[in-house]
Amino acid sequence: MKKYYSFLSLSIFSVLYSQMSYADLASQCLLGVPHFTGEVITQDPNELPVYIDSDSAEINQPNNALYRGNVQIEQGNRKLRADSVLIEQKGDKPDPQRYAYINGNMNYQDNLVQVVGEKADIHLNTQDANIYRSNYQFVDRQGRGNAEKAELRQGYRMLKNATFTSCLPDNNAWKIRASEMKQYVKEEYADLWNAVFYVKDIPIFYFPYVQFPIGDRRRSGLLMPDFGTSSRDGYHYAQPIYINLAPNYDMTITPKYMSRRGVQLLGEARYLNNLGSGIFAGEYLNGDRYAEYIQGSPRYLLYWQNGGSLWNNWRFHVNYTKVSDPYYFNDFTSPYGKSTDGYATQNFALSYYQPNYNFTVSATQFQVFDTVSVGPYRTLPQIDFYYYRDGLANNLIDFSLYSQAVHFKNDNDVMPSAWRFHMEPTLSMPLANRYGSLNVETKLYATHYAQKQGAADNAAEVERSINRVIPQIKAELATVLASSNTLFAGYTQTIEPKVQYVYRPYRDQSSIGSNKYGYLGFGYDSILLQQDFYSLFNDRRYSGLDRISSANQITIGGTTRFFDQYANERFNLSLGQILYLTPSKIDEDLDNQTQGSSSSWSVEANWKINDQWSWKGGYQYDTLFKETALMNTAIEYRPTVENLIQLSYRYVSEQYINQNLTGQNIYDQHIRQVGLATAWRINDNWAVVAHAYHDLSLNKPVEQYIGLEYRTCCWRANLGARRYLTAPKDEQQYSNRNDVFYSNSFGINFELSGLGNRHGSSISKMLDVGIIPYSAPFSLR
Repeated sequence: MKKYYSFLSLSIFSVLYSQMSYADLASQCLLGVPHFTGEVITQDPNELPVYIDSDSAEINQPNNALYRGNVQIEQGNRKLRADSVLIEQKGDKPDPQRYAYINGNMNYQDNLVQVVGEKADIHLNTQDANIYRSNYQFVDRQGRGNAEKAELRQGYRMLKNATFTSCLPDNNAWKIRASEMKQYVKEEYADLWNAVFYVKDIPIFYFPYVQFPIGDRRRSGLLMPDFGTSSRDGYHYAQPIYINLAPNYDMTITPKYMSRRGVQLLGEARYLNNLGSGIFAGEYLNGDRYAEYIQGSPRYLLYWQNGGSLWNNWRFHVNYTKVSDPYYFNDFTSPYGKSTDGYATQNFALSYYQPNYNFTVSATQFQVFDTVSVGPYRTLPQIDFYYYRDGLANNLIDFSLYSQAVHFKNDNDVMPSAWRFHMEPTLSMPLANRYGSLNVETKLYATHYAQKQGAADNAAEVERSINRVIPQIKAELATVLASSNTLFAGYTQTIEPKVQYVYRPYRDQSSIGSNKYGYLGFGYDSILLQQDFYSLFNDRRYSGLDRISSANQITIGGTTRFFDQYANERFNLSLGQILYLTPSKIDEDLDNQTQGSSSSWSVEANWKINDQWSWKGGYQYDTLFKETALMNTAIEYRPTVENLIQLSYRYVSEQYINQNLTGQNIYDQHIRQVGLATAWRINDNWAVVAHAYHDLSLNKPVEQYIGLEYRTCCWRANLGARRYLTAPKDEQQYSNRNDVFYSNSFGINFELSGLGNRHGSSISKMLDVGIIPYSAPFSLR
């Protein structure tokens, strides 16, 4: 499970677990840090011989021995230097007690720590030691401090009037001072009493008592706070509190104060048990004071995610998100959803797997954020069974059987409910040799519906019992042609043509479900799929099983790729189109039929120009309206891992939006957006991230963000300012379609770091901020 730390532990250990490192800063931060030379000896040092060297020695056998002048003592990984060392033996045999008294310029080092002090007393039998007026520094990692007295005991270390910081020598950016600091080495935590956190010798926080880890184990405590301001929240301050409940359970509770909204309580609990691994989370605001909302109305979010094995062959999956209102993700930044999602999924599934079959029992519903009179159906229960057997008939035939039983219910009583029972046997004959592959497949869609009219008085009448049987045959031919004789010397080119034929007879499916009341879906669970090159070779135009359109079509397409001499793919281009021999339809409504003799031409391309420059693009040309339907492109310059500049553009036509995205003619303009994203590591300390997206049709910005990072060896600060397009709660606030509403925010985050050789950057995290996420331009499919 992911590790969390208290406020003090984060200041010491956060860099150890950051995901990125920067070599130059890491090497600079180790300047002046002591290093361990040689091989680490792992056996018990008390069983190893002791080597002593000095300028002079007085040995009074067996009572004492006094070593003076450049005394050096070695035992395993331990090395000790001092002006003088007195070793004394007390008591008689068989259990004599031996002590060592070290005076003057003591310098001790092993593979973990280096200690410099005035003097020390060591009980050699128990290894208990007292060190006076000492300075300590961790070996091969950041972390240093001083103590008036250090008591080293079996299992713990007690430091009196001690300090700690991860800053380098002569740098006092921050430190912790405590009257007592007790370190439990085996349990990997430390107790501090009367602890004060200093920034530049200025006291900031006082803790009568605090506990923090000194190893990998998680400990309860305060995490780093987050504070900032926004146009909707006002000033905000969030203080996470981490609770380590058990090795496989933990929780984070975060009270968040917002000056314009009130106090919001955030919580996240994680577990790893017989259910698998998962997260419970919740967010609650009791009465939003923001002017657009009714005071006293609570706003909340519930989230549950689970995945893993219950028993042998059993799997349990949960993906559940529910919010109080459709505008929740517009108003609150949450890791559990975005304003662009459009809906929240609530799904539970229990599955059983065997080598040749599996089945799943599930329930699913959706919370739609758009204002609609009729929402999507929920499925409760849904039972899916899948059986497959390959290599039949002398390894020529593969057989599979998919079956389903599902019950559909809608929250609106005007809509019908239904049981759907589906069987889908498939026989396929895959043939392949060195020249290409041919796959011939035939299947049968056999479906029975038991429909029930809605309970409302104005509910539409439905046909109670429907049987639908649709056969299908599909043949797919593909090959890969390779040649090193290309237009570009040193490159190998492949040409990968692909042809697919699909035939399904027409069956009128208008009696399945009801579209009478403006439900945007088709039937109970089907929607029209968007088309790009990689979806052209799908069997069906609709998702789900309620709308299986007729098909008599040929899909032609192909991809060409260029590989350099090291077999790295540098360029690919894919082109494809569907040719309709007869129109594809689901009923007699012309709006539900394909228009014209072909689909749009779809083109996808990626080009890694060199190690710094890359480009991608996608294009769809509508052959019916003879216009561009979709276009997107991005070019990026990336000289290093953390430095990049990306320019992007996307276009969506009015016809494509109305026909493929909404299903209604409600939009009267196209989308044209240009974007610029940049991230730049200026030097070891400074980095900047910015992006801006502008709508050329409205001539107004969609989103603007700038973030600045400053980091040193022992602390880091991030500042971010964002302005983005949002929607008001009341749609009547729109006076016309050109009205836009913006939200502005500003945030600051501090992180204390050190004790490690990694010095993480926040560049990738800042690139992900926003409603339009950053994506790398060159991708392989």
